[in-house]
Amino acid sequence: MTEVRAVGAEAFDEIYPLLRGFPTNRMTREDWRRMLFSASWSDNPHRGYALYADGKAVGFIATIFSKRTLGGRVEPMCSLSSWIMLPDYRSGVLQLLMPILRLRDHSVLNPTPSPVAYGIFSKLGFVPLESERLILPPLPGLRDTAGALSGSFTASKRELERELTGEERTLYEDHSWCTAARHVLLRRGERQCYLVATPMHKKRLPFAEIQYASDWDLFWELRLLAHAALFPTTRAVALFVDKRFVGRRKPLLSVAWPSLRLYRPAHKGIQPQMIDGLYSELMNLKW
Repeated sequence: MTEVRAVGAEAFDEIYPLLRGFPTNRMTREDWRRMLFSASWSDNPHRGYALYADGKAVGFIATIFSKRTLGGRVEPMCSLSSWIMLPDYRSGVLQLLMPILRLRDHSVLNPTPSPVAYGIFSKLGFVPLESERLILPPLPGLRDTAGALSGSFTASKRELERELTGEERTLYEDHSWCTAARHVLLRRGERQCYLVATPMHKKRLPFAEIQYASDWDLFWELRLLAHAALFPTTRAVALFVDKRFVGRRKPLLSVAWPSLRLYRPAHKGIQPQMIDGLYSELMNLKW
């Protein structure tokens, strides 16, 4: 007989054997704990839902809860991660997912679904959040060069703490403990753009993926500076940016890369461009 239970931080030792089934050798035991069971920004004690059979966890899906200000409203969010089922219990898929489907007052995100998960969640009412990312090599045009020469940046913890205010300061404090997050402040005149990026590898090459920008227009104007700021800690040969943040721009020599992301907004006012990579597995995922 199987049952689904909401699980908190105390259940990590029961869930960890399942997490070891994911095909990654970059994540240690403590990396998994930090990513899924230690979200300091959430006041929700639930860290996911587990399917149990005879007292043993045989399926799991992580829930990373947060509250975001979107369109001037505070919106409850739930970012999903690490959905896994033991082969003999895959008939219990819907049983495990039912608590997720009942979160009607939350916008539910699925930032990195597998192809199988993408098909299942699409049938359960999730819609595309993203279809591709752009790879941006550090090849400047005249406008990019002029922008880089007119701005400055800092990645100093001391300077970030001194210069960030308001919502950006809160975002920094919430994510400063995350192992994958890289924090940069771009400046030009009176304007500034707070960036959060994460390192990643594709085809054994290092990249940096932009997860959040407080001023996308300024980011694009100072893109070369952003790359220079991130290079010391990521060794990135290029930047990845989700296409929904590109708008009508046509970055020089950019290359499209498939990036299938899903979400189920709580209401029609929550558009894809409002959703970034913060408060998700991406802040601690090593890949």
